[in-house]
Order: sequence, then C-alpha cells, then structure tokens
Amino acid sequence: MMGSVSRFGALFLTAAATAAAFFLLASCDDAQTPEPVNTQPPPTTVENATLGLRLAGLPDDLSVAVNDGDRLELVPAAQDVEGRIVFGVLPPEAGQNIPAAVADHQASIAGRDGGSYQGSQELISPLGTTFYSRGRFTADGLPVEETVVFTLHPAGGRMMTITYTYPADEDSSVRVQQLLDVVAVVEGI
Repeated sequence: MMGSVSRFGALFLTAAATAAAFFLLASCDDAQTPEPVNTQPPPTTVENATLGLRLAGLPDDLSVAVNDGDRLELVPAAQDVEGRIVFGVLPPEAGQNIPAAVADHQASIAGRDGGSYQGSQELISPLGTTFYSRGRFTADGLPVEETVVFTLHPAGGRMMTITYTYPADEDSSVRVQQLLDVVAVVEGI
C-alpha cells in the first residue's frame, strides 16, 4: 500500500510541475498577451473659427452650450450644477495691457450690487503670462461669483478673456480649477 501512495505522489508532483511550467511559459509569451483595450473615448475637440480658438480636449466635467459665430460658451456637464464659461477675444485696438484689464474688472465688480472683489493672481500658463481675477456680487437677489482669466490670444496681437460666472459658494476652488483646466487646452487655429 505504501508503494501505491508513493506512485500517486510522484504522479501528482509531475502533473503539478508540468502545470507550473505551462503557466510560466504562457505568462512569458508576449504574442499571447492581449493588448489593453482603451475604454476612454477620445478627447472632445472644440473649434471656433471666428474666435480663432480650439479647445484640444474639452474637460469631462464641461460641455458646449453655444458655439456659433463669435460665441463660444461652456456649461458644467452635470445637470444640477449651474454656471457658464464665456470666451471673448478683444479687438486689437483694445490693447494688450493685462494688468489694466484686471484693474477694470476690479472696478466693475466694486460697482455692482453687493460687489466684493476677491483678488487676482498672475499665473504662467501654456498661453504665457495669464492673470485671473475674481469677485462676488448679487444678481436677481442671489450671490454670484465671477472669475475672469485675462491672457493674450494664442495667435497673438490681441487680448482674450475667459469668464466663468457661477453661484457663489464658500469654496470656489473647484470652479477656479475648472477654469484653469480650460486654459490648459486652449490653442489658436
């Protein structure tokens, strides 16, 4: 009886060693390994020829509300989130003095009902030197926040604004980050 157990044990060990070798060889064979499937849809590209702008990869949390003529507007993709991002390209005669434009925005916020200027900051972006300026005011009895990015148009020669208006909240960092995510994908066409 002892001999039959030993033969069974030897057969078991041989089968286990064969299976281990098979799995080792199969895992080393690159031809057998399937390529990973990219389940992400390609980034959405948005172009507006009138403004001379392309958004090369619209952030997932935003969607296009208007793209017609000189109007390019984005809104949050979530239906329960309010706000609007509006692109503006100033004519060359408006100049390229970004700090002066920030000062004008500050004065504009201060002149609105319940206006409270929140400040500005200079940034280095893919578009070069960029400022964002933020303020709060009351519109239709509700607190509103407006953050504006001032930068030069990617094609040069004129100033561009990207204005995000949304319901004011205690923490606007998510909204400011959304706006900066948009700035990161703006290109000229």
